[in-house]
Amino acid sequence: MASSIYASISNELDIFFSEDLKFIQTSLNENKNSIDESEGIFKRVSNNNIILEIVSPFKERYFLTEEYIEIHDLEFDQIKNIPKEEFKNNLFINYLINGFDDKTLQSMDENSFVIIDNEENSYQFKYINKNTLQVRFKDNMDVTNIIKFYK
Repeated sequence: MASSIYASISNELDIFFSEDLKFIQTSLNENKNSIDESEGIFKRVSNNNIILEIVSPFKERYFLTEEYIEIHDLEFDQIKNIPKEEFKNNLFINYLINGFDDKTLQSMDENSFVIIDNEENSYQFKYINKNTLQVRFKDNMDVTNIIKFYK
């Protein structure tokens, strides 16, 4: 599914993330020997902004814009704002908002590719099938995260 004569990898990713998606995020914390799972909905709205709605195991809504991320804890009725300065170096968030760039994507095979953020961090993408994309990365707490996005 990845790169073809007609579409670049970044173009295919931009198209994939332009649709409403469901996702399941699995976090593997080796230090605590725990596995956590959350489910949600990804929606692209006006001005390329994004709404991520976590529906399980708790209820949160994230508004991602170029300038800030706004987190709504729906169970405790709390709102937190994260300014651009705090997430400007997160390639994955920036690419979701602004679009992907072929220059930073390295093809692994026909269905998988990687974005290397720096020597310590990379984002591995793999098309499971034409309707499912898996993203794997380690966060700043050294927890392995696997997010499966479904059309």
